[in-house]
Formats: sequence, C-alpha cells, structure tokens
Amino acid sequence: MSGPDHRMEQSAGMPADACRATAARKPLGARVLDLLRTAWIGAIGRVSRTILASLGIALGVAAYVALSGIAASNQTALLARLDALGANLQVVTPGQDSSGQPVPLPEYAPETIARQRAVERVGVFLTAPDGAQVFKNELVPSTNGNALAVAVMRPGALDAVGVGIAQGHGIDRNNEQLPVAVLGSEAAYRLGVNEPGDRVLIDNSWYGVIGILEAAPQAQDIDSSVLIGADCALAHYADQADVIGRISRIYVRTRPGNAEALRRMIAHAANLSGGNVSVTASANLSEARNTTNDSLTALGLMIGVIALAVGGMSIANMMIVTVMERRGEIGLRRALGATRGSIRMQFVTEAAMLSAIGGLVGVAVGAGTAIGVAAGTGQPPALDWTGLPLAWAATVLVGILAGLYPASRAARLTPTEALRGE
Repeated sequence: MSGPDHRMEQSAGMPADACRATAARKPLGARVLDLLRTAWIGAIGRVSRTILASLGIALGVAAYVALSGIAASNQTALLARLDALGANLQVVTPGQDSSGQPVPLPEYAPETIARQRAVERVGVFLTAPDGAQVFKNELVPSTNGNALAVAVMRPGALDAVGVGIAQGHGIDRNNEQLPVAVLGSEAAYRLGVNEPGDRVLIDNSWYGVIGILEAAPQAQDIDSSVLIGADCALAHYADQADVIGRISRIYVRTRPGNAEALRRMIAHAANLSGGNVSVTASANLSEARNTTNDSLTALGLMIGVIALAVGGMSIANMMIVTVMERRGEIGLRRALGATRGSIRMQFVTEAAMLSAIGGLVGVAVGAGTAIGVAAGTGQPPALDWTGLPLAWAATVLVGILAGLYPASRAARLTPTEALRGE
C-alpha cells in the first residue's frame, strides 16, 4: 500500500501497540473509570441531544409507572368492592343429619377454622334469644315488632363480615358484658335512631345504642338486626343460656382462591369428626374476582412492555444519529489506537447512562402522577414501591440492548472510512 492511506496505517500502528500496552498495564478499576469518563464526556458533549434522548426514555418509563400505578389503584379499589360484596366471604352454619335435625357446630369450630392458612378473619354469632322483640320505647304496642331480629355476637365478628361502622363504635371485650347494642342500618331507620347515645327496649330491658352500622350487602340479615354482646345475652337470658351458647353461624373471610376448594377445607375444619356442616359462598363473585385480578395484572404487564419498547426505540434512534454525527471523533480515536471493543463499549455505556438518567426521571414523574391521580379520585394508592427499582433496572437494560447495534456500527468503522465521511 502506498500514498496517504499507507502512511496513516503506518503511523497508526505504533500508537495502537503503545495504547494496548498501556491499557494492559492499567488496573481494571482505572480502565472502568476511563470508560465512564469517556462515555460521560460524549453524553454531555451536546446537551440538547442528551436531553432529547433521556426525555424519550423518561416519557416511556413515566408512562409505564404512572399507568401501572393508576391501574393498580383501580384494581385495588375494584377488588375491595368485590370483597365487600362477599367475593372472599364464606358463611358456616349448622348442617342437618339424615333425619333433618340440625347438627350443632362444635365449640372448637372457630379456632380450627382460624388455623387454616387461607383464613384471614373469623366472626362468630351465637343463637338469638327465643322470641326476642325490639322497640323504640315502652309506648310501642307489643304487636308492632318492626320485624327486627336480635343477633348475639362475639367481639370481632363485624371485622370478619366486613361491615363498617357509620357512627359510634362496635362491641368489644370491654363492653360485651354491658347492656349496649349496635344497630344495623335498616334497624336504625325503623327504630328512628339517628345517632349513638339513644336507647332501645329489648324484651323490657333498656340497651344503650353505641353504634350504627353501614349497609351490609354481603350479609343483609345484619341490616335489620340489633346486635348485643355474647356475655350480656348469656347473663340476661340465663334460662336460655344453653341454647344461646350454641354457634348459629360463623363468617369466614379468606384469601382469594378457588371458592369450592376453600368451602371444602372450611367444612372439614369446622367439624373434625365429619359431621354435616353447611358452608355457603358466592362462587360467581369469587370467580369474577379472580378473573378481574388476572386480567388487570396482564394489562399492567402489557403496558410495561409497550412503554419500555417505546423507550428502547427512542434510545436506539438517538444513538444511531449520534454515531452518524460523531464519525470524525470515531475515526480520530481509531487512528490514535482505540480498538473496536473500546469504541463499542463507549457507545454502549453512553446508552446505559442516558437510560439511567431518563429512567430515574421517569420513575419519579410516573410515581408522582400515579399518587396524584389516586388521591384525586379517592382511590387507595397501590404503587408497587419494591418494583420501582426493578423498573429502573429494566430501563437501563433496555438502553444497553438498544445501544448494541449503534455501538457495533460505530466499532466497524475504519479510521479511513470515518475520516473520509467527516
């Protein structure tokens, strides 16, 4: 070879050997720092280009985090509504033997049910006093019973049912032995009780109203009931203590799962001897809940894939433009002895830096947007905080993958091709 190209190759030969020898003598840490420094200088060489590249990935990540956060909030609110309607609620009641007689639930049933892994809360109601009547006051004729029922509950039963308290508070271990009552929403309306502090007459005994419940669509019989504590009922109706002490129904709040499998598990736990137990649940609601949860989860994953793909395309396009603009720099570095590997690593590192910057901004903006939308719509924020670092790491990985082709393209340029193009 003769002419300028031959002289260039000869002049480039010595520096290349010298650079390779120098690089070999450098420790790994120093070489990594040199790579990061070179990539950083290249990334900030043109601020507008860096901003545009980072903005593309930031918008993609922000869209992913914001949309997934908003979808998660909607999902949480919807699943909570389905749970409130009884999607994960099972009711255990005494079964019947072959002669049609009821089979009492064992006293250990609440404890053995609560031990099951899928069970979250257990609420126990005892048998109501026979013929109990509730009136607003003693002036109401005994023939006008308002069709209200008296329910006897143990502390914590309402938590398992999932019914909220609209006013006042419920019955707990501190007051279950006192003559106090909690009114269902319909019972309070029929009795004309608007707030706690009033009193009602149950079988000629006064009970102070300490709470009024919200509507309970998952247990509508509670709406028209007046609830009293178990200890109070046993003490007041001593002649019926044996009957009142029997468990009438157990509300079991479970984790989401197969309704039929949970029903069988609860039935076995309620009576270990194999006696008949009736367990009812809304299988349709449970199936709807599981389907909704799976569909929304898949939707969130698809949103993430699309957002990261858009961000990766932005990085790839910007890096290709960067290689075209910096052909002169690439040719000069190659002429001074830079290897193809070092050129490739420089541009891959630049792509990773742009992705890291854009991903960090995108995660912050997306998280703030998701929280703001949830607060504005009154839904619980359900952002996956543990997944945010993973989203950022995935962004950097996508940036690296997107930068491989432009980096390889830059590395394939010979000094002559790069400088001639410049």
